[in-house]
Amino acid sequence: MRIFRKAIWLLVPALLLARPLPAADAAAVLKAMEDNTNGANAPRDLEADMVMTIQDSGGVRVRELRAWTRNVPDQDDLRVLKFLSPADVRDIGFLVLDQDSMYIYLPEFHRTRRIASSSKKDPFMGSDFSYEDMGTSALSRYYDPKMLKESDDEWQLELLRKPGADKPYARIVLTVGKANTMPRRMELYDASGSLGKVVEETAQPVGKYWVMARIKMTNVKKGTSTVLEMKNIKADQGLRDEIFSERFLKKRGS
Repeated sequence: MRIFRKAIWLLVPALLLARPLPAADAAAVLKAMEDNTNGANAPRDLEADMVMTIQDSGGVRVRELRAWTRNVPDQDDLRVLKFLSPADVRDIGFLVLDQDSMYIYLPEFHRTRRIASSSKKDPFMGSDFSYEDMGTSALSRYYDPKMLKESDDEWQLELLRKPGADKPYARIVLTVGKANTMPRRMELYDASGSLGKVVEETAQPVGKYWVMARIKMTNVKKGTSTVLEMKNIKADQGLRDEIFSERFLKKRGS
């Protein structure tokens, strides 16, 4: 009987170690990451040059853009993208005021069009990013986090879509680096449980901040990929209000 009791007490610590970390830990990691990406520890605003490289069955296409972002505490960030080259996309502009207010300016028609909710899953300018992917909402608004595993240098979280959340991905597996508490990788699953896309992210220091400098989106089903690279990144420039407006989208050569 004593031997049995001793075996039980030896087993208890092992069982405790094998238990997954509580949900509160996953929520804390997600919050810390979001504080760095678009929260209290993120730049007030960013301005950068951007290169978009699309690789698909048609070959490789390269597009140059300029990007502006403003951090709005406890709300969706504001974002503007303007295409600089090649000539067939020059002066096309994209504006995000919140997750439900996205606009695209088409210079060929001299008009700005609001992106309908039904179109947010469509590819953004022929890339592997959707209009939804180009939004700026915090994941914690729409997903419940759970800790999957932890290693010496990273956490891996499972994010499950909250009931009623209008998001295309039912499940996300998110990897966060411990060195800077920034995202490294996301696996995006649809409602059927199939892996649809994989996002690989690289952050770099800009002043006192960590900023996403390279994002690669791979469409697993199509076998295509798009890379967004940020260059000449400037933080806390005090960007003007007029930048985040439909009027600014229509300005040429901005």
